[in-house]
Amino acid sequence: MSLTHDTSAGAASVAPAPARVDLARTWMLRSPLVGGLETSADVLVLDLEDGLPAGRKAEGRDRARAAASDAPVWLRISAAGTRDGQADLALGRELDDRLAGVVLAMCAGPADVAHVAASLPAGVPIVAMVESAAALLAAPAIAAHPATRRLAFGTGDFRRDTGMGVDRIALSWPRAQLVVASAAAGIAGPIDGPCGPVDQAQDAAAHAVAMGFTGTLALHDAAVAGAHAAFTPSPAEVDAALALLSVTPDGPVDGSYASTLARARALVERAEALASL
Repeated sequence: MSLTHDTSAGAASVAPAPARVDLARTWMLRSPLVGGLETSADVLVLDLEDGLPAGRKAEGRDRARAAASDAPVWLRISAAGTRDGQADLALGRELDDRLAGVVLAMCAGPADVAHVAASLPAGVPIVAMVESAAALLAAPAIAAHPATRRLAFGTGDFRRDTGMGVDRIALSWPRAQLVVASAAAGIAGPIDGPCGPVDQAQDAAAHAVAMGFTGTLALHDAAVAGAHAAFTPSPAEVDAALALLSVTPDGPVDGSYASTLARARALVERAEALASL
């Protein structure tokens, strides 16, 4: 499966974006100030927002610019309309076809997506991060914007804004809202917040899968293998789905069975698509 990228040495060695943004399972956030930008994640995102202290923003952009000379880069950019956000967009325009896509931090609504899309080369994929109560209420409109390819859940800032704890039950409603908004807009399932400690990454990703997410942010490369295991249909799951589909009766089926078949087809299709990359 070619979603695992070259990890050859070099401070400016950046993993290329996957062929299909909608299939990417792991999105590694990495400061451009950190040496050794190689990763086994599906997508490496150079973090120009939280990944850079205020006094080193310009230096970070310079390093991202240098990294883009090796391969197209993904950038997490600061909030639309802010001074740093405008500077990040200027870098994106400068990179042109060396910009693979952007993760928009603190997206407040569809107007932010529109502003970013109009400020970058046409067709640049945008992953919009929902990180506040107001953004969650606007999630259906954010997801429906033509430039939005996926939603991502900024769990840390969302909990700070709402006072919610890290408990899965507490966060189940906002997670469900992002899944429903994505499905209604016809885009891939959302990307969950960072998958946490390495020893908990697979369990966290499995919970995200159960909620309807299809990817996760990551902060540590050691967490990638566990997250991939959870977001990739296992051989046993694929075999079970194929067995179910092989005995599908001809003609109409009742509603409950139809949904079971649809899930089986979707699982097989996702496994095949991941294997083809």
